[in-house]
Amino acid sequence: MVHFYHFWFIATFAISIQANHFRGGTITWKPINNNVSANGTVSVMITQTYIRNWSLINCTDAMIAAQSPPIDLTGKSGAGALLMCYDNCSTSGGYVGHEVPITGYCTDFSIVLDETVSQRSDVVDLTVGARFLVAFAATGNRQLLAVGSYTGWSLSSLIDLSIRPDNGLINTTPVATCISYISVPVNVQQTIQIPVLDADNDVVRCRFAIGTSECANACPPTSLPTGTTLSSSCMLTITGPTAGNYYLVAAQLEDFITNASTNPMSSVPIQFLVYVYAPTNCTIKPLLVSDMTSGDCLGAQVGVNFTIEFTVINLCGSGRTITDIATLSFPIIIKSALVQSPTNTSIWSMQMTWVPTATQVGSQVLCAVASDNASVQSDQYCKTIFVGLSSVPLGPGATPATESLIKQIQDPTVDITTMEMTTSIGVQTRVNLMERSSADDEKIMGRKDLFTSILDYTLPSDNVQSPILDEMSNEDCTKVSDILQGFDAPKNTSLFASPTPEMTPARVVRVRRISKP
Repeated sequence: MVHFYHFWFIATFAISIQANHFRGGTITWKPINNNVSANGTVSVMITQTYIRNWSLINCTDAMIAAQSPPIDLTGKSGAGALLMCYDNCSTSGGYVGHEVPITGYCTDFSIVLDETVSQRSDVVDLTVGARFLVAFAATGNRQLLAVGSYTGWSLSSLIDLSIRPDNGLINTTPVATCISYISVPVNVQQTIQIPVLDADNDVVRCRFAIGTSECANACPPTSLPTGTTLSSSCMLTITGPTAGNYYLVAAQLEDFITNASTNPMSSVPIQFLVYVYAPTNCTIKPLLVSDMTSGDCLGAQVGVNFTIEFTVINLCGSGRTITDIATLSFPIIIKSALVQSPTNTSIWSMQMTWVPTATQVGSQVLCAVASDNASVQSDQYCKTIFVGLSSVPLGPGATPATESLIKQIQDPTVDITTMEMTTSIGVQTRVNLMERSSADDEKIMGRKDLFTSILDYTLPSDNVQSPILDEMSNEDCTKVSDILQGFDAPKNTSLFASPTPEMTPARVVRVRRISKP
């Protein structure tokens, strides 16, 4: 009897500390070289990223910088676990018997979001043509959720090393990243775009996870509020009915050769939490921008220092403060402290520094979200960084001429007063400005003090000029300040742009560098 109760006490204690430590993650893979070797094997890098509660799974700046020790899962579900073959194990190509651990190393943490992010990458040699399913499955409750009873979780990834019929190479999985948790206001329908990247430029589709291997006991739709939808383009639509609740989003990303294809080349998980908060009198989100170049993709080089500076703007007045910029990144990013501007108390900033390594050649995804003291978050900000071994690679769709122009704009030694360039940005900006709503003026008025100059633009419909800040919507201002100010200018300058009056098919955008006071 004594032994029985002693065992019962230990088991109950273990479950209680497991109840809310796991928040989701993703499992991706890519060939080190996607050409088939002479001996019929391929080296595959499997990367596991998991998010847990910081209060239960500690992470520090020192652990991130040293990439040591691994996170401590003692007493938690998943301690000592391996990423196991779950299905089609007879065609695993040598993976069975060489399973990789799931315990990773700290890459990020947020005390405000109570979030620890761990990641590990392992290289395994497998037979070409292998096709099997790996999964991280564990018992014990995950982060306490609003609906359902979840006594376990699972994330699974389909590995298929068949030779692609379109190019004769080995496939690379799509990648999705999402901070956990994303906060939404109660009883307000929200759309969350899950950022997705596919290095092969394949057709990528999202769907909800199904079945034991993909989500175990925490599967949609029962893990989500009634009416929640996920489009094939990875747009989540959700309305949280009760403040204080957490909901689990469990999805799979699958890549296809063409739009007509029905059999995926791979299937990878993305799981994260959505938290519902009760909004206060001001519901305007903080504005999170960076000093990086325009577009979604950036370039970096192995061994060369890469720096990005985030700026957060509080748009709700003196009653609000910015409390954190949480990130979901990769080894080894060093973050500075979050600093409030001494001249404008509505502005905070944080700098991140990274030196890419040879194992990071390819694409890396960086996401960030800013939070204020009322639990209101900015939109999630994500950038894809393409790492080259000996040079900075071009992003998808970029040309050497485009890269040269960007470098010219970035050069702080060049005194640029006016520059014209042909770009698709002009088209998108003009359309955005015309699709403003009647309430946009009121939303944008509070932002005028953040800018040193108001430019005019010409509406093609009536050729009437109007102040750009008065006419831009809240969404448009975010896009313009993020996209058109982001040419990596020196810290004492900003970039502004406006479509030219000539509405030619090429759409010319005039970019001006203006010194800040």
